[in-house]
Amino acid sequence: MSDPVKTTAVVSEHPCDKAFSATSIKNYIAAFFAQFGTQGMAYTLFSTYLSVVFTDYLGVNPAAIGMVLSVGVFIDMITDIIMGNVMDRVHTKWGKARHWFFWSALPVAICVGLMFMCPVSASDTVKVIWALVLYNVYCTCLTSVRLPAFSLPSVCSDNSRTRMLLVWVASEGTNVAATVTGWIIGPIVAIYKGDPLSGWRLLGWIMAGGTLILLVLAGALLTEKRNGADLERIEEERKAMKHTEKAMGLREQYSYLLRNKYWLLFQGGGLCNGMSLGFLIGSMGYWIQHVLGPSGLAGDNPIGLIMTVMNVPMMVAPFLILPFIKFVDAKNIVVMFMGLGAVFSLGMWACGLKIWWLFVVLMILRQCVGSCVNGSANVLLTRAIDYGEWKFGVRQEGVGSSFSSALNKVSMGVATAVLGFVLASSGYSGGGTVGESTQAALNFLFMGLPGIAMAVGTVFYGLSLGSKKWTQIRAELDERNAAQQ
Repeated sequence: MSDPVKTTAVVSEHPCDKAFSATSIKNYIAAFFAQFGTQGMAYTLFSTYLSVVFTDYLGVNPAAIGMVLSVGVFIDMITDIIMGNVMDRVHTKWGKARHWFFWSALPVAICVGLMFMCPVSASDTVKVIWALVLYNVYCTCLTSVRLPAFSLPSVCSDNSRTRMLLVWVASEGTNVAATVTGWIIGPIVAIYKGDPLSGWRLLGWIMAGGTLILLVLAGALLTEKRNGADLERIEEERKAMKHTEKAMGLREQYSYLLRNKYWLLFQGGGLCNGMSLGFLIGSMGYWIQHVLGPSGLAGDNPIGLIMTVMNVPMMVAPFLILPFIKFVDAKNIVVMFMGLGAVFSLGMWACGLKIWWLFVVLMILRQCVGSCVNGSANVLLTRAIDYGEWKFGVRQEGVGSSFSSALNKVSMGVATAVLGFVLASSGYSGGGTVGESTQAALNFLFMGLPGIAMAVGTVFYGLSLGSKKWTQIRAELDERNAAQQ
């Protein structure tokens, strides 16, 4: 198909495309709850402190738990890709995403509650198996609802502003959940004085209950723009374009993705952003405990302080630039703030804790711009999905989103493996102090590598689909769909 030509857009009266209709407002709340339940709370707890609990309180060798979690992450990556195909193929009368919130809520909650329940008296082998099996079951169940949650901007609306608001609200859900989680960890663990493991276990069940409620509420509030009948019509259009009656096979499905240049560019930027977040989040628990904590700069609750410094700016920053989203292309927002994030992160690494006030200022700035990137980048994915439908007649929210999630898993797996081997090679066996070389490595993992990854990601995002060309593509799709109805 040739490049899009200028055309008059079809004005949509669908309530999902109106930024402040009752339907869209409920979708915003659903997106907030979905991210709160899938990317915040238990996910924040496990990504930051799962390895800490198993090494420091259950006595598992850090290299062993690091390798276990890394293997689990790569297995989870495969299930992400499988789930993307399942989501695109399994439709109900509601559409592609809504049903998964009801189907997956209870299994996810059970896994969260059981995660820290491994007996202390069990052998090291049993503990490693416990972590491997339960972590993989948890990640698989979470994938079945996290991918639908990730795809909400695309499945809920075709309006650019509404999509941007959905992305922003979802990002706020993640940030609020991470902040709340950071502040309640210390007090809940401290309930059991002299027995912190019981505190971690109580915390796990609290997170389980919260996750169950939030996911069910998200499903109850959600409305997709394209219901089951609409999705069947799109599939019939694809068959007509290809002059075939066969259902789309996996090979054909992936060939469309690999020929979608804007999807590939988004994945390149997403991999870099995922690597940045992977090293940042994966190393944060150890960095707080073994670099910041001993310095005494963060007071009695370094976890709560750092979570606040990292997440409150991420909650506030979107509101400061929200008025400009009608006038500034999401692509320009991502590129500008991704580059600034690289500068601030590398500045933190160069500064270190020697100049504490400057370190805090740079961290706040990094988190602000990082929030703007995370709150805008997914809009570029929705544009790539629209481009795929325009170019090939295939709408691939599920499989198109699954690779983004899979790449995030790869980055988390690499970070976890590197952390485990760094700590093991330094002689760290859990609960003790570390030497200067290990502290330097943790500083590089927490600040240096994230900055480098963001710098590379800026280039990929800079080549992505801009607003002008996307608007023309979307208008042509609207005309095509209107003619079929």
